[in-house]
Amino acid sequence: MLSVTVISCGMLSHNADDIINDMRDARHAQYVNVGSGLLGLGRLISPTLSEASLGINSVQVLDLSRCNPSVRDKFRKRIQNLYKGHYYEEIVTNQTAFETRTALVRRDGQYVSEIVLANSSETNDVLVLIYGHINLENLQRIVNDQSNYFIK
Repeated sequence: MLSVTVISCGMLSHNADDIINDMRDARHAQYVNVGSGLLGLGRLISPTLSEASLGINSVQVLDLSRCNPSVRDKFRKRIQNLYKGHYYEEIVTNQTAFETRTALVRRDGQYVSEIVLANSSETNDVLVLIYGHINLENLQRIVNDQSNYFIK
């Protein structure tokens, strides 16, 4: 009984990193992780790099746009569960007839530790996960500039 409980709790993961880990190996999925080392190298080359000044430590991008419809539907349901289950705070959702863009955050005191930018449309399903120690002023700047993270 205990092992069934442990396994079921593990399957009910409620964070964006788990979505990326579960779906990045799907056929035709594209995944990129820009870790702190690469961001640090960018800071050495260009100290004015915007991500460095915003408090971003790493960025993960998962693009499922070329995956089959069942994978993309599963992705959309899991994104909805992130904010419907109150695991993240929803700060922006822009929805049109063809596209939905959502920005979710996890706070650590007065700072934001995680930003999730999700885009879903008939041709585009992308998740951008940003880790860092981001103040609220920079959060607004990142979310307002979220179009830079998505391919149109």
